[in-house]
Amino acid sequence: MAVYFSRYMLIACFLLAYQSLLAQADFRTGYVIMVSGDTVYGDIDNRSELLMGQSCYFREAGKPGMVDLFPGDLLGYRISGGKYYVSRDIGGKKAFLEFLILARISMYYLRDTRGEHYYLEKDGSGLIELPYENKVIFKNKIPQAYQSKQHIGILSIYMKDAPGMEPKIAGIRKPSRKNLIRLAEDYHYMVNNNRSYTVFAGKYP
Repeated sequence: MAVYFSRYMLIACFLLAYQSLLAQADFRTGYVIMVSGDTVYGDIDNRSELLMGQSCYFREAGKPGMVDLFPGDLLGYRISGGKYYVSRDIGGKKAFLEFLILARISMYYLRDTRGEHYYLEKDGSGLIELPYENKVIFKNKIPQAYQSKQHIGILSIYMKDAPGMEPKIAGIRKPSRKNLIRLAEDYHYMVNNNRSYTVFAGKYP
């Protein structure tokens, strides 16, 4: 009798935990793009940036159950009218990068356990990270604020065919979705103003 009761309690706990997870989920309509190229429509759990860079929690339309899809399973996925993630190789490991803008220079974003990362891609160059550090360093035992500028140098190199961009590049003190999308838009217009571009990201504060 005691064993039966313990099993009953264990099942009840699992059901409560499952219901709790469903209650916390924030499903949005969207689609996934399989490695075969097929597009499958359904609902996507709109989770934290860290989790969405690791996997896509997906429920196919008209079918019961949910599945966790990983970067090796998909070419990408998108929430309708919202964020678009693509599977890319980062340092020998696949991850879902948020596709910010498709233009002459495209921009991507990834959040992982080490923090935020931004990448650009131009003319098939592959992904180039825009590194950034904001920390305190010590000079003669005196603490000083330090902001790296390596990302400015990289942007200057890849946008050198548009000399008028220099002041705007220098204004990118800290990379963000908003300022990199705007920078990519300005650059695209300067070098290729007769062709359209696509902003995938939504509005960010």
